[in-house]
Amino acid sequence: MREGVRTEIGTIPAIDGLRGVAVLWVVAFHYVVVRSLAGIRDPWIEALARAPLVDTLARSGYLGVDLFFLISGFLLAAPWFVHARAGIAPPSVPRFYARRVRRIVPAYYLQLVFLFALVLPLLHGRKYWRSDVYVDLWNAAAHALFLQNSSPLTSGSLGANGALWTLAVEAQFYLVLPLVMPCFVRAPWRSLAAAFGLALAWQWAAAHDLRPWVAAELAWGAHWGWSEATVREVLAIQLPAFAGHLGLGIALAGAWMRRRDSQRATASAGDGLALLALAVLALAITGHIPIPGAEHGRMVPMLALAMLLRAAVGGKRGVLQRILGAGPLAVTGRWSYSMYLYHLPLLLAWDAYARGVRGWLALPAYLAAAFAVAWISWRYVERPFLEGRFAASPSRRAAPTAIATEAVVRASRVPSSKGEGELLP
Repeated sequence: MREGVRTEIGTIPAIDGLRGVAVLWVVAFHYVVVRSLAGIRDPWIEALARAPLVDTLARSGYLGVDLFFLISGFLLAAPWFVHARAGIAPPSVPRFYARRVRRIVPAYYLQLVFLFALVLPLLHGRKYWRSDVYVDLWNAAAHALFLQNSSPLTSGSLGANGALWTLAVEAQFYLVLPLVMPCFVRAPWRSLAAAFGLALAWQWAAAHDLRPWVAAELAWGAHWGWSEATVREVLAIQLPAFAGHLGLGIALAGAWMRRRDSQRATASAGDGLALLALAVLALAITGHIPIPGAEHGRMVPMLALAMLLRAAVGGKRGVLQRILGAGPLAVTGRWSYSMYLYHLPLLLAWDAYARGVRGWLALPAYLAAAFAVAWISWRYVERPFLEGRFAASPSRRAAPTAIATEAVVRASRVPSSKGEGELLP
């Protein structure tokens, strides 16, 4: 019996679709921004410019990361609420960590080999090989330890995959989740308030205070000429800045567990909440909802995305669930981790070496390459580790937890899934 989120809570098909939305949104953001900054004429980008709202939506695609964080909090916290409801011991912390390692490390490490051994030399040529060895080794160590968001020296992944800072936040969240879940199980709303307080305080401090930290970073980075603004940008992407996102995802999991057997949920209610979420999101990204303090700019869009998540998992089978639960978005969601890992270095290499692919063909060709690489990584790296092909025999893995898992599934009244494994936020 395979352990994991799906075994504990059953299948929520719309989650795959939401992950597909999140990764495609991030890809759109990078495609538009990277090619625009490179001065590449692209008819797709020019067409977006003639549709201001769609263009703004694409350029706000960094918020796909916020959606990933919400999903992460929701999915990973759910088993703790399931166990509490079943009246059994909380999930095993060592097994939780082992599953997280199995879920993210193999594909991530292979991508690091691809990044350092192939993409960086392709992008920087001899300059990369002649660069400061200290910088290369420090980056390699920081990325291997999921600490790439710790300084300006590593947060941009040497200009080849700046999206990887989010993996550091994810890994750090995994470390603290078992420590905070008892608080969320006992007092979910007070814990959520504390998480929001921490996030708002950190966001303000990252922008206006933390002077000893800033001074230390500036002194260390004097050789590279880091500015205070650069250091503060790195402070703004530390785990505490996203405590509100992750805490809200956790709280939504608890609320979902308490209400999922209710007959009050209807398709129209879920679709209505989704429309409200999209309206709030559109108003937020176009600046029609004032947000005190630029440092808190992600909070209102995050609340809109949380409403979208709640609509996706909480309603009966309405239009939203049908769109997200099957078809291209769901498939993209299953490959989304690998797509996220590879899409940006592929784009940078594409822009550098595939300039012959121009015009309307550029975007479809790039997406075809990105999807192909994502599928290969999912099929031959992610999936084997998720299915435990490189772990102990199934009988040895299943025996210690079979009784507990059966009790959880019985208590939650949702059959365990035979799907593709856990859902990485």
